[in-house]
Amino acid sequence: MRRWWKRVTLGLLAAFLLLGVGLGCTSPGRAAVKALLFVPQILPNAPVRPQEWFLGEPSRQEVRFPLGSRDGVGDLYLPARGGRHAGVVLFLGVNPAGRDDPRVINLGKGLARSGMAVLVPWSAPMAEKRVEPQEVDLLVGAFSYLRGLAQVDPARVGLGGFCVGASFAVLAAEDVRIRDAVAFVNFFGGYYDAEDLLVAIASRRRFYDSQVEPWEPDRLTSEVFTRHLIESVGREEERRLLEQLFLEGRSADGFDAASLSEEAKLVHQLLSGVTLEEARRLAGALPPRFREGLQRISPRTRIQDLKAPVLIMADREDALVPAAESRRLADALRPRGGVYQTEFSLFRHMDPTRRVSPPVFVKEVWKLLLHMYRIMRWAT
Repeated sequence: MRRWWKRVTLGLLAAFLLLGVGLGCTSPGRAAVKALLFVPQILPNAPVRPQEWFLGEPSRQEVRFPLGSRDGVGDLYLPARGGRHAGVVLFLGVNPAGRDDPRVINLGKGLARSGMAVLVPWSAPMAEKRVEPQEVDLLVGAFSYLRGLAQVDPARVGLGGFCVGASFAVLAAEDVRIRDAVAFVNFFGGYYDAEDLLVAIASRRRFYDSQVEPWEPDRLTSEVFTRHLIESVGREEERRLLEQLFLEGRSADGFDAASLSEEAKLVHQLLSGVTLEEARRLAGALPPRFREGLQRISPRTRIQDLKAPVLIMADREDALVPAAESRRLADALRPRGGVYQTEFSLFRHMDPTRRVSPPVFVKEVWKLLLHMYRIMRWAT
């Protein structure tokens, strides 16, 4: 497999050399070269990483930026060469690995070597697996800070995100404070409608148009969903009981679901496993304040306010967020234009580690190259 991988990589490098000679003086040609150099950088089994041969080591530093009465914190990656660069605020959302994860650093440095200033803001609530609408302010503040740097071209700054972070990147791009300044959004594996995601997790079904299929959500998705639902219950003693049952996996002596308040009963039923139809009915009966909260964290709610071009990536078999959520986002944006959608078999959620046959691998890498080419056009 490694020998075959090496042949593929050498083939890509040959294409890079031909493209560099033929198109290197044009903006599309330079973007293609950047994409060809970048892709091996993020593939874990790539035998060579040519980007490191030709481009200097980026800098990485912690920065702080104003968020009203507090400061936001993030990691800033800057290209080694001087000048003004395109920029991207990259939000990882609920990321258990943390800021020093080699994959995060490798991605930040890979994009910086491609000529982009990269700001990765860090969210304390997301680190605690809590999804809060106020984190849109974090992204708006990070975006404004990045645009204001002397090393950054303010006309070429976009937003990107993964999973929940992707959805919040769209929420920030819809925000009136920055929506006219966002150059692009890259949306990887996020959700379009938080209530639809809740229904999918509770029913263990993914659905798109008239198609309904069994779906087993990832443990992390289930935990974040469970915490979010339990926090909607008003009584502290009932929240503690539900945490004991569904987060700690411990039974409660003398527990009787009939003794719960109506809102706690709804949460208990949703967490106990229900059909798709029952999940929809129960979700519709949740307290108005909770459903309003779901609307606040759903890109769908203000999708008409999104002005920027959007590039959508999704793992077809994603166990954290069904790919159907990305499809519904693409469907909503297609009438206005400015959307590019790619679905992958190579990725396992965010990581390009799923085993596929050599022909499928070549096809998947080609799709990734085309997608990254479109992103690199903004950085060239």
